Amino acid sequence: MKAYIVLGLLGLLTPAYGLSFDTIYETRVDTHGVLIVWQTDTASNGNIEYGLGTADANQMSIEMTMALQHQTSIYGLLEGEDYMFRIRARSRTGGQAQSPWHRFRTLGIPAPKILEVAVVEATPEGGTLVWRSNIPTRGTFECGYDTSYGFQQTDDRYGAAHEVIVKRFNPRKTIHYRVRAVDERGLEAPEHAGTFVTAERNIAVGAKVTGTFTRNVEPSYIKDTPPILDRVTDGGLDYYTGMASSGDPKDADQWVEIDLGKIAFVSDIVTMWWQLAYPKKFSVKLSLNRETWRALGDTYDASTGQTAKSRSGDPLWEHFAQAGSVLARYVRIDIPQGAPYERRFPKFNYVTLFELKVYPPEEKHD
Repeated sequence: MKAYIVLGLLGLLTPAYGLSFDTIYETRVDTHGVLIVWQTDTASNGNIEYGLGTADANQMSIEMTMALQHQTSIYGLLEGEDYMFRIRARSRTGGQAQSPWHRFRTLGIPAPKILEVAVVEATPEGGTLVWRSNIPTRGTFECGYDTSYGFQQTDDRYGAAHEVIVKRFNPRKTIHYRVRAVDERGLEAPEHAGTFVTAERNIAVGAKVTGTFTRNVEPSYIKDTPPILDRVTDGGLDYYTGMASSGDPKDADQWVEIDLGKIAFVSDIVTMWWQLAYPKKFSVKLSLNRETWRALGDTYDASTGQTAKSRSGDPLWEHFAQAGSVLARYVRIDIPQGAPYERRFPKFNYVTLFELKVYPPEEKHD
Protein backbone atom coordinates (compact mmCIF):
# COMPACT_ATOMS: atom_id res chain seq x y z
CA MET A 1 0.00 0.00 0.00
CA LYS A 2 1.42 3.42 -0.95
CA ALA A 3 1.87 6.09 1.71
CA TYR A 4 1.62 9.84 1.17
CA ILE A 5 2.83 12.75 3.29
CA VAL A 6 1.59 16.26 3.91
CA LEU A 7 4.22 18.68 5.15
CA GLY A 8 3.79 21.83 7.19
CA LEU A 9 6.07 24.54 8.55
CA LEU A 10 5.43 25.51 12.16
CA GLY A 11 8.19 27.83 13.18
CA LEU A 12 10.35 30.82 12.37
CA LEU A 13 13.81 30.67 10.95
CA THR A 14 16.50 31.10 13.58
CA PRO A 15 20.28 31.41 13.46
CA ALA A 16 22.17 28.11 13.57
CA TYR A 17 24.13 27.64 16.76
CA GLY A 18 23.96 23.87 17.31
CA LEU A 19 21.64 21.00 16.60
CA SER A 20 19.71 18.70 18.89
CA PHE A 21 16.13 17.50 19.19
CA ASP A 22 13.93 19.26 21.74
CA THR A 23 10.92 17.02 21.21
CA ILE A 24 9.64 14.24 18.96
CA TYR A 25 6.20 12.70 19.23
CA GLU A 26 3.40 11.17 17.16
CA THR A 27 -0.23 12.22 17.39
CA ARG A 28 -3.55 11.86 15.54
CA VAL A 29 -2.90 8.16 15.03
CA ASP A 30 -5.76 6.46 13.18
CA THR A 31 -6.22 3.28 11.14
CA HIS A 32 -4.19 4.46 8.15
CA GLY A 33 -2.27 7.56 9.19
CA VAL A 34 -0.27 9.47 11.79
CA LEU A 35 1.02 13.00 12.43
CA ILE A 36 4.66 13.21 13.54
CA VAL A 37 5.83 16.42 15.23
CA TRP A 38 9.43 17.31 16.00
CA GLN A 39 11.45 20.31 17.02
CA THR A 40 15.16 21.12 17.10
CA ASP A 41 17.00 23.83 19.03
CA THR A 42 18.35 25.25 15.77
CA ALA A 43 16.61 25.76 12.45
CA SER A 44 16.96 22.57 10.42
CA ASN A 45 15.59 20.45 7.65
CA GLY A 46 16.12 16.74 6.99
CA ASN A 47 14.27 13.52 6.33
CA ILE A 48 12.21 10.94 8.14
CA GLU A 49 12.48 7.16 7.80
CA TYR A 50 9.55 4.92 8.64
CA GLY A 51 8.36 1.38 8.09
CA LEU A 52 7.19 -1.85 9.70
CA GLY A 53 10.80 -2.48 10.73
CA THR A 54 14.18 -0.81 10.50
CA ALA A 55 15.23 -2.94 7.53
CA ASP A 56 12.39 -1.85 5.25
CA ALA A 57 12.15 1.77 6.42
CA ASN A 58 11.21 4.18 3.65
CA GLN A 59 12.85 7.56 3.35
CA MET A 60 10.69 10.66 3.04
CA SER A 61 12.04 14.13 2.30
CA ILE A 62 10.90 16.81 4.70
CA GLU A 63 10.56 20.45 3.64
CA MET A 64 13.80 22.05 2.61
CA THR A 65 13.00 25.35 4.33
CA MET A 66 14.92 25.70 7.57
CA ALA A 67 12.69 25.78 10.64
CA LEU A 68 12.66 24.99 14.33
CA GLN A 69 9.44 23.00 14.33
CA HIS A 70 8.11 20.53 11.78
CA GLN A 71 5.09 18.32 11.38
CA THR A 72 4.70 15.46 8.94
CA SER A 73 1.48 13.61 8.12
CA ILE A 74 1.89 10.08 6.82
CA TYR A 75 -1.04 8.41 5.09
CA GLY A 76 -1.62 5.02 3.51
CA LEU A 77 -0.44 2.96 6.47
CA LEU A 78 -1.72 -0.51 7.21
CA GLU A 79 -4.41 -0.99 9.82
CA GLY A 80 -3.42 -2.30 13.25
CA GLU A 81 0.31 -2.56 12.51
CA ASP A 82 3.39 -1.59 14.53
CA TYR A 83 5.50 1.06 12.78
CA MET A 84 8.91 2.53 13.50
CA PHE A 85 10.30 5.93 12.54
CA ARG A 86 13.32 8.11 13.13
CA ILE A 87 14.39 11.59 12.01
CA ARG A 88 17.65 12.80 10.50
CA ALA A 89 18.05 16.59 10.78
CA ARG A 90 20.57 19.01 9.25
CA SER A 91 21.28 22.60 10.25
CA ARG A 92 22.19 25.47 7.96
CA THR A 93 25.83 25.22 9.06
CA GLY A 94 26.05 21.50 8.31
CA GLY A 95 25.36 20.16 11.79
CA GLN A 96 23.56 16.82 11.91
CA ALA A 97 21.41 14.96 14.42
CA GLN A 98 19.69 11.59 14.30
CA SER A 99 16.90 10.52 16.63
CA PRO A 100 16.50 7.02 18.05
CA TRP A 101 13.79 4.81 16.57
CA HIS A 102 10.28 5.59 17.82
CA ARG A 103 7.31 3.23 17.67
CA PHE A 104 3.57 3.60 17.22
CA ARG A 105 0.68 1.33 16.29
CA THR A 106 -2.10 2.28 13.92
CA LEU A 107 -5.65 1.75 15.10
CA GLY A 108 -7.80 -1.19 14.08
CA ILE A 109 -7.25 -4.89 13.43
CA PRO A 110 -4.20 -5.92 11.39
CA ALA A 111 -4.42 -8.03 8.27
CA PRO A 112 -4.09 -11.76 8.99
CA LYS A 113 -0.63 -13.29 8.78
CA ILE A 114 0.63 -16.80 9.45
CA LEU A 115 3.50 -16.27 11.85
CA GLU A 116 5.00 -19.76 11.92
CA VAL A 117 4.49 -23.47 11.44
CA ALA A 118 6.26 -25.45 14.16
CA VAL A 119 6.93 -29.19 14.21
CA VAL A 120 6.12 -30.14 17.80
CA GLU A 121 6.99 -33.80 17.26
CA ALA A 122 8.12 -35.65 14.14
CA THR A 123 7.04 -39.29 13.92
CA PRO A 124 7.78 -41.98 11.31
CA GLU A 125 4.26 -41.50 9.90
CA GLY A 126 4.20 -37.69 10.02
CA GLY A 127 4.00 -35.74 13.22
CA THR A 128 2.26 -33.08 15.26
CA LEU A 129 2.50 -29.54 13.93
CA VAL A 130 1.13 -26.22 15.16
CA TRP A 131 0.54 -23.18 12.96
CA ARG A 132 0.05 -19.75 14.50
CA SER A 133 -1.43 -16.51 13.19
CA ASN A 134 -1.24 -12.93 14.45
CA ILE A 135 -5.04 -12.73 14.94
CA PRO A 136 -7.79 -15.37 15.15
CA THR A 137 -8.09 -17.22 11.85
CA ARG A 138 -9.39 -20.48 10.47
CA GLY A 139 -7.74 -22.35 7.65
CA THR A 140 -6.52 -25.41 5.83
CA PHE A 141 -3.30 -27.38 6.26
CA GLU A 142 -2.17 -29.29 3.15
CA CYS A 143 0.77 -31.70 2.90
CA GLY A 144 2.29 -34.36 0.67
CA TYR A 145 5.48 -35.78 -0.79
CA ASP A 146 5.58 -32.89 -3.28
CA THR A 147 3.89 -29.54 -3.84
CA SER A 148 0.82 -31.15 -5.34
CA TYR A 149 0.13 -32.02 -1.66
CA GLY A 150 -2.85 -34.41 -1.78
CA PHE A 151 -3.82 -34.42 1.89
CA GLN A 152 -5.60 -31.60 3.66
CA GLN A 153 -7.05 -30.91 7.07
CA THR A 154 -9.38 -27.96 7.69
CA ASP A 155 -9.95 -26.27 11.04
CA ASP A 156 -13.10 -24.11 11.00
CA ARG A 157 -12.50 -22.84 14.53
CA TYR A 158 -11.22 -19.28 14.72
CA GLY A 159 -8.09 -19.08 16.82
CA ALA A 160 -4.50 -17.91 16.89
CA ALA A 161 -3.06 -21.45 17.20
CA HIS A 162 -4.10 -24.60 15.37
CA GLU A 163 -2.78 -28.15 15.89
CA VAL A 164 -2.46 -30.64 13.05
CA ILE A 165 -1.74 -34.36 13.52
CA VAL A 166 -0.50 -36.18 10.41
CA LYS A 167 -0.29 -39.99 10.18
CA ARG A 168 0.01 -41.05 6.56
CA PHE A 169 3.63 -40.96 5.40
CA ASN A 170 6.75 -43.12 5.52
CA PRO A 171 9.86 -42.61 7.68
CA ARG A 172 12.74 -40.34 6.67
CA LYS A 173 10.75 -38.52 4.00
CA THR A 174 10.67 -34.82 3.18
CA ILE A 175 7.08 -33.61 3.47
CA HIS A 176 5.92 -30.42 1.76
CA TYR A 177 3.17 -28.42 3.46
CA ARG A 178 1.10 -25.31 2.85
CA VAL A 179 -1.19 -23.35 5.19
CA ARG A 180 -3.94 -21.05 3.96
CA ALA A 181 -5.98 -19.00 6.43
CA VAL A 182 -8.74 -16.41 6.56
CA ASP A 183 -9.89 -14.13 9.38
CA GLU A 184 -13.45 -13.33 10.52
CA ARG A 185 -13.65 -10.43 8.06
CA GLY A 186 -12.94 -12.77 5.16
CA LEU A 187 -9.44 -11.39 4.61
CA GLU A 188 -6.96 -14.01 3.44
CA ALA A 189 -3.48 -14.34 4.90
CA PRO A 190 -0.54 -14.86 2.53
CA GLU A 191 -0.07 -18.61 2.31
CA HIS A 192 2.78 -20.15 4.29
CA ALA A 193 4.68 -23.08 2.75
CA GLY A 194 7.60 -25.19 3.93
CA THR A 195 8.92 -28.70 4.54
CA PHE A 196 9.64 -31.06 7.41
CA VAL A 197 11.20 -34.53 7.61
CA THR A 198 9.46 -37.51 9.16
CA ALA A 199 11.33 -39.42 11.86
CA GLU A 200 13.11 -42.69 11.26
CA ARG A 201 11.78 -46.05 12.40
CA ASN A 202 14.87 -47.76 13.79
CA ILE A 203 13.91 -51.16 15.21
CA ALA A 204 17.45 -51.74 16.49
CA VAL A 205 17.30 -49.14 19.27
CA GLY A 206 18.09 -50.88 22.55
CA ALA A 207 18.91 -54.19 20.88
CA LYS A 208 21.37 -56.49 22.65
CA VAL A 209 24.90 -56.15 21.24
CA THR A 210 27.90 -58.50 21.22
CA GLY A 211 31.25 -58.17 19.48
CA THR A 212 34.71 -56.63 19.57
CA PHE A 213 33.65 -52.96 19.61
CA THR A 214 34.40 -52.57 23.31
CA ARG A 215 37.30 -50.13 23.19
CA ASN A 216 37.32 -46.72 24.84
CA VAL A 217 39.87 -44.84 22.77
CA GLU A 218 39.86 -41.69 24.93
CA PRO A 219 39.43 -42.74 28.58
CA SER A 220 40.58 -39.29 29.72
CA TYR A 221 37.45 -37.77 28.18
CA ILE A 222 35.00 -40.62 27.68
CA LYS A 223 33.52 -42.57 30.58
CA ASP A 224 33.19 -46.34 30.47
CA THR A 225 29.53 -46.10 31.45
CA PRO A 226 27.23 -46.82 29.79
CA PRO A 227 29.09 -49.89 28.44
CA ILE A 228 30.92 -49.08 25.21
CA LEU A 229 29.34 -51.94 23.25
CA ASP A 230 25.81 -50.90 24.22
CA ARG A 231 26.35 -47.55 22.50
CA VAL A 232 26.10 -49.23 19.10
CA THR A 233 22.29 -49.37 19.50
CA ASP A 234 21.61 -46.58 21.98
CA GLY A 235 19.94 -44.38 19.35
CA GLY A 236 22.40 -41.56 20.00
CA LEU A 237 25.16 -39.95 17.96
CA ASP A 238 27.19 -38.22 20.65
CA TYR A 239 31.00 -38.43 20.64
CA TYR A 240 31.28 -38.77 24.41
CA THR A 241 28.42 -41.19 25.05
CA GLY A 242 27.42 -42.72 21.72
CA MET A 243 30.39 -44.29 19.92
CA ALA A 244 32.20 -47.63 20.11
CA SER A 245 35.65 -48.51 18.74
CA SER A 246 37.02 -51.88 17.66
CA GLY A 247 40.29 -53.69 18.19
CA ASP A 248 43.04 -53.51 15.57
CA PRO A 249 41.81 -54.96 12.23
CA LYS A 250 45.41 -55.93 11.47
CA ASP A 251 45.52 -58.32 14.42
CA ALA A 252 42.13 -60.05 14.31
CA ASP A 253 38.64 -60.11 12.85
CA GLN A 254 36.46 -57.29 14.15
CA TRP A 255 32.72 -57.72 14.39
CA VAL A 256 29.52 -56.56 16.01
CA GLU A 257 26.23 -58.44 16.20
CA ILE A 258 22.81 -57.32 17.39
CA ASP A 259 19.73 -59.28 18.42
CA LEU A 260 16.47 -57.57 17.45
CA GLY A 261 14.65 -59.69 20.03
CA LYS A 262 12.23 -61.15 17.51
CA ILE A 263 12.01 -61.95 13.82
CA ALA A 264 11.13 -58.90 11.75
CA PHE A 265 11.10 -57.76 8.16
CA VAL A 266 14.30 -55.84 7.42
CA SER A 267 14.78 -53.37 4.56
CA ASP A 268 17.93 -51.32 5.26
CA ILE A 269 20.96 -51.70 7.52
CA VAL A 270 22.50 -48.33 8.29
CA THR A 271 25.95 -47.96 9.85
CA MET A 272 27.25 -44.61 11.09
CA TRP A 273 31.07 -44.60 10.91
CA TRP A 274 33.49 -41.95 12.16
CA GLN A 275 35.25 -40.40 9.16
CA LEU A 276 38.52 -40.33 11.09
CA ALA A 277 38.58 -44.14 11.52
CA TYR A 278 36.39 -46.31 9.29
CA PRO A 279 36.58 -49.64 7.40
CA LYS A 280 37.26 -49.79 3.68
CA LYS A 281 35.99 -53.36 3.54
CA PHE A 282 33.18 -54.76 5.69
CA SER A 283 30.23 -57.08 5.20
CA VAL A 284 26.64 -57.02 6.46
CA LYS A 285 24.89 -60.30 7.26
CA LEU A 286 21.40 -61.32 8.40
CA SER A 287 20.19 -64.46 10.16
CA LEU A 288 17.06 -65.98 11.62
CA ASN A 289 18.89 -68.30 14.02
CA ARG A 290 22.59 -67.29 14.21
CA GLU A 291 23.49 -70.49 12.38
CA THR A 292 22.75 -69.64 8.77
CA TRP A 293 23.80 -66.18 7.62
CA ARG A 294 22.87 -64.27 4.49
CA ALA A 295 25.34 -61.66 3.25
CA LEU A 296 24.00 -58.49 1.66
CA GLY A 297 26.05 -58.05 -1.48
CA ASP A 298 29.81 -58.60 -1.31
CA THR A 299 31.68 -56.09 0.83
CA TYR A 300 31.24 -52.39 1.45
CA ASP A 301 33.44 -49.31 1.81
CA ALA A 302 32.06 -46.98 4.48
CA SER A 303 33.17 -43.91 2.51
CA THR A 304 30.67 -44.73 -0.26
CA GLY A 305 27.95 -43.61 2.15
CA GLN A 306 26.63 -40.10 2.48
CA THR A 307 28.16 -37.51 4.76
CA ALA A 308 26.54 -36.81 8.11
CA LYS A 309 27.42 -35.32 11.47
CA SER A 310 27.19 -36.53 15.02
CA ARG A 311 25.28 -34.56 17.63
CA SER A 312 28.62 -33.08 18.70
CA GLY A 313 29.56 -32.15 15.12
CA ASP A 314 31.94 -35.00 14.27
CA PRO A 315 32.06 -35.99 10.57
CA LEU A 316 30.42 -39.34 9.85
CA TRP A 317 29.80 -41.71 6.96
CA GLU A 318 26.18 -42.86 6.84
CA HIS A 319 26.25 -46.13 4.91
CA PHE A 320 23.11 -47.93 3.68
CA ALA A 321 23.06 -51.65 2.91
CA GLN A 322 19.78 -52.61 1.26
CA ALA A 323 18.12 -55.91 2.08
CA GLY A 324 14.87 -55.43 0.20
CA SER A 325 12.37 -57.09 2.51
CA VAL A 326 13.99 -59.98 4.39
CA LEU A 327 12.99 -61.72 7.60
CA ALA A 328 15.75 -61.65 10.19
CA ARG A 329 16.39 -61.47 13.90
CA TYR A 330 20.16 -61.06 13.99
CA VAL A 331 22.30 -58.49 12.17
CA ARG A 332 26.07 -58.76 11.97
CA ILE A 333 28.87 -56.49 10.75
CA ASP A 334 32.15 -58.26 9.87
CA ILE A 335 35.57 -56.72 9.22
CA PRO A 336 38.01 -59.54 8.35
CA GLN A 337 41.55 -59.54 9.70
CA GLY A 338 43.85 -57.57 7.45
CA ALA A 339 41.02 -55.63 5.78
CA PRO A 340 41.98 -52.07 4.81
CA TYR A 341 40.72 -49.23 6.95
CA GLU A 342 41.10 -45.47 6.87
CA ARG A 343 42.59 -43.59 9.81
CA ARG A 344 43.38 -39.91 10.20
CA PHE A 345 46.43 -40.52 12.41
CA PRO A 346 48.85 -43.50 12.57
CA LYS A 347 47.98 -44.15 16.21
CA PHE A 348 44.37 -44.85 15.27
CA ASN A 349 44.56 -48.66 15.08
CA TYR A 350 40.80 -49.15 15.20
CA VAL A 351 37.55 -48.25 13.46
CA THR A 352 34.75 -46.41 15.21
CA LEU A 353 31.02 -47.07 14.90
CA PHE A 354 28.55 -44.51 16.22
CA GLU A 355 25.35 -46.42 15.50
CA LEU A 356 23.93 -49.49 13.80
CA LYS A 357 20.35 -48.94 12.63
CA VAL A 358 17.82 -51.34 11.17
CA TYR A 359 14.87 -50.06 9.14
CA PRO A 360 11.78 -52.11 8.27
CA PRO A 361 10.16 -51.88 4.82
CA GLU A 362 8.03 -48.84 4.08
CA GLU A 363 4.31 -49.19 4.66
CA LYS A 364 1.62 -48.40 2.14
CA HIS A 365 -0.73 -45.51 2.94
CA ASP A 366 -4.01 -44.69 1.28
